[in-house]
Amino acid sequence: MENIGIETEQIEYKKSTGEIKEAITSIAAILNKHGAGELYFGVKNNGDVVGQEINDETLRKVSQAIKNHITPSIFPQISIR
Repeated sequence: MENIGIETEQIEYKKSTGEIKEAITSIAAILNKHGAGELYFGVKNNGDVVGQEINDETLRKVSQAIKNHITPSIFPQISIR
């Protein structure tokens, strides 16, 4: 299993998009403190990559959650690896 390193104040991991509410909270905290950061889905807190199936609907849900819950609006770069 691949490990991508530890979480930091600007890097946050979530095991799946099922943790979207927690992810939104993490994004807001990172932005408030640092102004920029990264959030990865499909990664355990210890950095182990578990992966996740992603489709267009999943991307829309993540984008919509960010749009609906973070103000002022941000325009994140969302990519699939």
